Amino acid sequence: MIKSLVSEIERRGSKAIDSYPGFEYPVHLLRKFICAVDIFTILLQDGKIVHYRAADTNRFRSWLIAHQVEDIKPELVKS
Repeated sequence: MIKSLVSEIERRGSKAIDSYPGFEYPVHLLRKFICAVDIFTILLQDGKIVHYRAADTNRFRSWLIAHQVEDIKPELVKS
């Protein structure tokens, strides 16, 4: 899934999917994230912390990773 998102970003250009549907912050404002169950805790570039419950956890995580937002606990991700 990550490969397909990266390919999509390259094909469309980074501005095409700078934001995730239903998530109010554009990717350039995001710094790091962690996910517990289905709630993402995200550190913004300005130091603010926001929480987000994604309808599709794996897709949202893949979108973050494809945009090089750091996963603080990548070893907790289930395959």
